[in-house]
Amino acid sequence: MAILLKTVDLRKRFGGVQAVQGVSLSVEERSILAVIGPNGAGKSTLMNLLSGVYQPDAGSLELAGHRMAGLPAHRRARLGLARTFQKIRLFRQLSLLDNVLAGAHLHHQIPLWQYALPAGRFWSDWARSRDEAMALLEFVGLAGRAGERAGALSYGEQRLLEIARALATRPRLFMLDEPAAGLNASEVGFLLERLREIRARGITLVVVEHNMDLVMNLADRVFVMDRGVPLFEGTPAAVQRESRVIEAYLGVDVNRPEVAL
Repeated sequence: MAILLKTVDLRKRFGGVQAVQGVSLSVEERSILAVIGPNGAGKSTLMNLLSGVYQPDAGSLELAGHRMAGLPAHRRARLGLARTFQKIRLFRQLSLLDNVLAGAHLHHQIPLWQYALPAGRFWSDWARSRDEAMALLEFVGLAGRAGERAGALSYGEQRLLEIARALATRPRLFMLDEPAAGLNASEVGFLLERLREIRARGITLVVVEHNMDLVMNLADRVFVMDRGVPLFEGTPAAVQRESRVIEAYLGVDVNRPEVAL
């Protein structure tokens, strides 16, 4: 597989805190990379560097051969990068359908003047966008509530709506920041199925997650961070056996004979 996302020696400092240091990644097309680590490991900072919320202090960052360091978030979105956030960000007063339509604006093919004076091309483009948005709501199980206000959804449903909105941008690389947070077991199972289907559609995934059951059943590779630095990268099975990862999570020296895991 070709490499879709590549970072080399990515670094970010906030005052005296080195939040991300020396992160080098290569993510293959149509693969799923999980990023894990204890609280404060730098996972969300890494996501913000990749998506353009933050700019790196040093290091290189490429998506499909395009250099992204210095590019704002909206330019990265046009290159095919989409994401969800740890804290859900929806237009809560808008309907579910309008939330997803907002994600489709990157692909509108309408002359500027038609926004003021709608004509045939405006309406045909709107109909196409609406059909795509409804298909995405169907994909996440929310099509029957398309006209409802987003703020009226349960927490788990809001996470699914955010996924649908991100998919409306037609990403090549889809990054999710703790998508299973706050979900019950049934909702996590449904999320797992949806993420597998997203990959089957040819989209590459980078998932930051604390739910280890989800990670171990989803990821092709797992990248482990601790205190801002890379700790280990490998298959889910290799991560489960790695003593440094266990020690980082449990805060103990697993080589001590009195430690029972």
